[in-house]
Amino acid sequence: MSWICPMCSTSNDDSADHCMVCDAVKDLKFTVEASPEQQYKDGLAAREAGMESAAAQFFLAAAEKGYAPAENEYASCLYSGRGVERDLYSAFEYFRRAASHGSAKAQYNLACCFLYGHGVEVNNEMAAKYLAMASSRGHAQAKYLLGTCYYYGKGVEQNYSTAFSFYSAAASAGIAAASYNMGFCYENGIGTRRDFSQAFDCYSLAAAKEHPAALNAMGNCYFYGTGTEKNAEKAAVYYRKAADKGFAAAQYNLGVCYEKGYGVTADLSTAKAWYKHSADGKNKDAAEALKRLSPLV
Repeated sequence: MSWICPMCSTSNDDSADHCMVCDAVKDLKFTVEASPEQQYKDGLAAREAGMESAAAQFFLAAAEKGYAPAENEYASCLYSGRGVERDLYSAFEYFRRAASHGSAKAQYNLACCFLYGHGVEVNNEMAAKYLAMASSRGHAQAKYLLGTCYYYGKGVEQNYSTAFSFYSAAASAGIAAASYNMGFCYENGIGTRRDFSQAFDCYSLAAAKEHPAALNAMGNCYFYGTGTEKNAEKAAVYYRKAADKGFAAAQYNLGVCYEKGYGVTADLSTAKAWYKHSADGKNKDAAEALKRLSPLV
């Protein structure tokens, strides 16, 4: 029996511990006789060792035997160009194969290809179809994205209540963006009853995971007293957290705090700096504020 070097593809005698050409170790030996499950595990081990090219070879070998996790992983290599030349069209085909073999991850990835036109023409109906498949198999991110499809009516009939239910399921699985969207729905009474206290709680869960929009929303809650008591100091703290992450709306809000002295010591120079950051992020209110302060600072 021989082993194929995962680094340079040289065939080596089984008794050799290192490749005769590139001196790669035999630990990750590649054999045609290996089961697809083992080749997939070897691919993961190779990736862990930083051997992306070798990992892609292992995944491909297992994928060619119809092993769904490897099909999805090799597709991901092609999609991102990890260890192989980037090829969105081939990535789509391997995602499709894995999806047909029941991989929830591949069904989600295939849906994203349809949704964003990666390797295939945009098809919102097909995207929603595969998101529903992945969601039914417990894929949390698919639940969130399917909720977004129902919210905007992309590939399905618009239904805010259904969107909210999918956001709720995704949030329960730990998806921060879904918790934020639930908060937005509660705050505005979209797809559910208006409940400021629930909105605050949902925003808080997402903010705890450093979700930028949720951090800004928490700032708004404290600033306006939405679902909690007004607290300008806490509002400024949350605005800063979101602003530091580059969230333009929060950068504008923090600028207002510094201009007016809400929760912080008033400082027009600092206000102007935050307005500038926000304006660079295409925030129109910040651009106007910057014009207003420019003659003064």
